[in-house]
Amino acid sequence: MSAEQAAAVATVEAAWPEALAALLPKYRPVVIRDTILAALDGGRSAEQLAERVRRRWWDHGYAMDVMPGGKGISSAVGVAVGLVRPSTDCPDPMCEDGARIQFGPRDVCPKCEERRAARRADRRQGIVPGPREAGTAPVWWDCEGTDDQGQPCQATGKGSRPADGLCWVCHDRVEVEVIEHATAGLRAERDAEYAAQAERAKAAAQWALLLDDAYAEDAERDAVRNAAVRARRAAEAEETRRLREQLAREHPELAAYAQQPDPQAAAAPF
Repeated sequence: MSAEQAAAVATVEAAWPEALAALLPKYRPVVIRDTILAALDGGRSAEQLAERVRRRWWDHGYAMDVMPGGKGISSAVGVAVGLVRPSTDCPDPMCEDGARIQFGPRDVCPKCEERRAARRADRRQGIVPGPREAGTAPVWWDCEGTDDQGQPCQATGKGSRPADGLCWVCHDRVEVEVIEHATAGLRAERDAEYAAQAERAKAAAQWALLLDDAYAEDAERDAVRNAAVRARRAAEAEETRRLREQLAREHPELAAYAQQPDPQAAAAPF
């Protein structure tokens, strides 16, 4: 039931006479809701149905029935349905209890007037109208749902049993539970995806740290290795210089050769 339909149903229900509202169940019987929705689909507004309820309450004699000394009302739900449902006496869909609704409450429906005239003529001639053809009597059914405490629902309905076998209260509760379950599933999937993303980000950060450490360690090894190479080359150069000086002292005749640059050192500019 849409929000617009719910508002229309509430408008009609607000028109229940106080004496009738006190007799109706605390929950909304499905048959009343369906009757109101069917009347709305039949071309009446919620305000027109509310006016129908108020008018029929008096025209059909229910106001007198509930007064002290009256015969009372045996089925408040049946009376509520009778106050709302369309009349079946006239084939004109715009006829509202003998008046054409599109022209106002005082405009008499010609079809209803012809039918009343025909009945009066039959009575004058002594013709008794035959019994109306009886249709299939509406049946009562029990709700198959459970209440908020997990106990079997005590609601009943009259007419066609809903496909799910639930009264409107249980039906709405089941719909809410289904929506909440689906929403919880979506939230769980979203949380799981967020957790997976966080784990992937954490793993990526750890790998980045490991790579940074590896690069730093490699750079440190390169620095140590380069320092060792420079130290070795410096030691070799110092040793070469010492040997040349010693050769010059011990063999002056070879001093000219000792002053020649080291071919290996000259060939390595780096």
